[in-house]
Amino acid sequence: MSDEELILNYDQKFWELVEDKGYSYRKARRILKKKYPSVYYDAQKDIWTINGKVHHVEEDK
Repeated sequence: MSDEELILNYDQKFWELVEDKGYSYRKARRILKKKYPSVYYDAQKDIWTINGKVHHVEEDK
């Protein structure tokens, strides 16, 4: 799986947990940390990190 696909999968699962199951952002991140240990999103800087490598994802407008 490419890094871009990994980020998209993580993002999709995150919003499923938050919107569909009603979890808090914090709990959703904790759950996904187990499944995607190498993926991290820094909301303040709006950057994704995979295994310490920074990825910028362009959002669809």
